[in-house]
Amino acid sequence: MKSILLVEDFKDISSWLAGLLRVAFGEVEIIEAVTVAQAYAHLDYQTFDLVVIDLNLPDGNGVDILRRIKQQKLSPHCIIATACDDDDHLLTALNAGADGYLLKDQQDEQLIRDLNGILNGSPPLSPPIARRIMKLVRQDPVTVLLISLTKREEEVLTFIAKGFNRAELAEQFGVSVHTIATHVRNIYSKLDISSRAEATVEAIRRGLICT
Repeated sequence: MKSILLVEDFKDISSWLAGLLRVAFGEVEIIEAVTVAQAYAHLDYQTFDLVVIDLNLPDGNGVDILRRIKQQKLSPHCIIATACDDDDHLLTALNAGADGYLLKDQQDEQLIRDLNGILNGSPPLSPPIARRIMKLVRQDPVTVLLISLTKREEEVLTFIAKGFNRAELAEQFGVSVHTIATHVRNIYSKLDISSRAEATVEAIRRGLICT
């Protein structure tokens, strides 16, 4: 581990995380960014072994950085470091390509152990997140088989689970936002769900995406 990009907009938290990273990986180069735009600029001209990303940034969402890294086929490990422990944020980040998800409220020793997992191939997941993932991905094949979706509804469900919003979905499929809203409403009604997190779980169960 030689170079790390740390994307965090609060200076105190950034300094704290940088300290943990140095304990975990030794004397590494740590480049700090406080916005999505700054992160993009660094990624455009420098190669990193690890990118640690907060989700809520002044000019956007850390998931946007994840998507750019994956779309450009860059090679760093990407870890979310956040206070957001709800299903929507977790599953959106994982399906955008996050290699790990750490909660900032964990003890320093635990975070260092989780970070060290990168060195032996273990995904860095805070224990509460690991337990939540296990709960979310439990299979219920009977339920899945009883509920059918059209091909287009399956496609829309896949992109919902990947974190796309309705405007992005409309652009992806070349239709109006109103048409996408109708598809989403029909999907949610058929599956008896009401959130992106539940939609992501259904996409996982159907094999449309994987964690």
